[in-house]
Amino acid sequence: MIWAFAVAAATILYLALRFRRFQSWVEPALTIVVAIGLVSALLIWLREDRIPTGEPVSGNVATSVLIADMVELSDMQATMGQTKTSYRVTGRVANKGASPMQSFRLDMVLSDCPGGACRQVGRDDALVVLRVLPGETQDFTTFAVFPGSDLTPVTAPEWDFGVRNVRAVAR
Repeated sequence: MIWAFAVAAATILYLALRFRRFQSWVEPALTIVVAIGLVSALLIWLREDRIPTGEPVSGNVATSVLIADMVELSDMQATMGQTKTSYRVTGRVANKGASPMQSFRLDMVLSDCPGGACRQVGRDDALVVLRVLPGETQDFTTFAVFPGSDLTPVTAPEWDFGVRNVRAVAR
């Protein structure tokens, strides 16, 4: 579509160079062509903005939606990162649903439990973008940051992991 406006502008410039009497019309003609191009671009942008993204486009709703119960975490481990407040979290995720999974939010809670008395150090969540087909399992890695956890060092870390906002692949 942009090429049509480029051809119109090139034609107007050619006519202005070739015919002296057309030179007085160059500025208004180019202004009109540019205005039409901008209005067209705005209308296209507004129309595309209304198309929902990330939602199931077609098919049976029951098979194109995943819930947190259909996702299973296993082999979860957290190791200290480069700073005292960051952790590298690794694990495996299994898709127990009938639709391919696109992403999920991993909720992480870090607690310090020396001698069985636990205090919550912090919470973090991460968006994990990972395509997992139904019935398959894949490894993933993400990071968690707990600001302020360096003020009182964690001696006996305990982790709690959860899944929410599971998204199926839009078809």
